[in-house]
Amino acid sequence: MKHFIDNIELYLSGAGLLVVWAAAAVLAPLGIGVWQIAAVTALGVSVLHGVIFWVVRRRQRRIRSKSVHDIREMLLDQVKNQLAVMRMWMPEGAERKEYEDRFDGINEAIAEIDQMMDGLTEEKLKAWKSTYRNAAEHVRFDPAIA
Repeated sequence: MKHFIDNIELYLSGAGLLVVWAAAAVLAPLGIGVWQIAAVTALGVSVLHGVIFWVVRRRQRRIRSKSVHDIREMLLDQVKNQLAVMRMWMPEGAERKEYEDRFDGINEAIAEIDQMMDGLTEEKLKAWKSTYRNAAEHVRFDPAIA
C-alpha cells in the first residue's frame, strides 16, 4: 500500500492511459472516430486527475499544518515545564527578586517566540530557507562558546 501511495501519480497516469485506450477500443466499432473518442476520454481523465491531485494535496497541507501546530504546542509545553523546574530551585529572600526579574524577561521572550510560531506556514519556511540557507551553512554552534 505504501508503494502505491508513494507512486500514486504514476499509477493514476497509467490507469488514465488504459481508460483512454479502452474507450477508443470499445467505441470505435460504433463508427465514432478513434481520435475523437481518445480526445474526449483524455479530457475527462485529466479533469478527474486534477480533482484527485487537488484533494490529495489539500489533505497533505492540512496534515502538515496540524503537525506544525502540534510541534509548536509540544515545544512551548517543554520550555514552560523547564522554566517551572528552574523556578522551584530559585533561592529565597533578596536574591529571589533578581531571579524573578530574569524569568519575567524569559517569559516575554517565550511569548514572542510563541507568536512567531503561530504564524508558521510551509511557505514561510521555504522563504526562510532560501534567505538564510547560505548564511546558516557557514555558522556552526559551538557549545564551548555558549
